[in-house]
Amino acid sequence: MSEEDRRNDLRLPKSFRVEIKEFRFPLARQPRFEVLCADISAGGMKLECGQKFEPGTKLQVKIFIPSFNKYHPGFFKVFESDAGQFLQAIAEVVRLRDVIPFTRYELGVRFLDVDYDDWQALRNFISKSA
Repeated sequence: MSEEDRRNDLRLPKSFRVEIKEFRFPLARQPRFEVLCADISAGGMKLECGQKFEPGTKLQVKIFIPSFNKYHPGFFKVFESDAGQFLQAIAEVVRLRDVIPFTRYELGVRFLDVDYDDWQALRNFISKSA
C-alpha cells in the first residue's frame, strides 16, 4: 500500500509559513526554525526544511494561515486582521527525505495534538479551498 493510499484526508497544496521547534523540555530553549509547508491536510503536512529531524521526533508547529479565524465554528467577528492567525499543534515526523543532502529536507509530519476547534477550522478551510 503506497503512502497516498494510506492517507484519508484531502491534501491541499498550499505554501504557508510554519515555525517549528523540537518538542523537548525545556521548550523555551529549543531553537525555532521558519519553514514552508508544501501541502497540508487535517491529518498532517509536508514541510520543506533546512534542518534534519529524524522520524519519531516530536515537533511543536505553528502554521500561519491567512483568514484562518473565519473558518472556526461559531465565528462572528466582522473585522479581522491576518496577523496572529495560526494553528498550533504537536506533530510527529513520520517521513524524512533528503532533497539536497545535508542542506534541504522534506519532512512528512502527522498531527498528534491539535485543539479541536482549530482542527475543525483547518478541515473547513481545506474543504472550502479545494
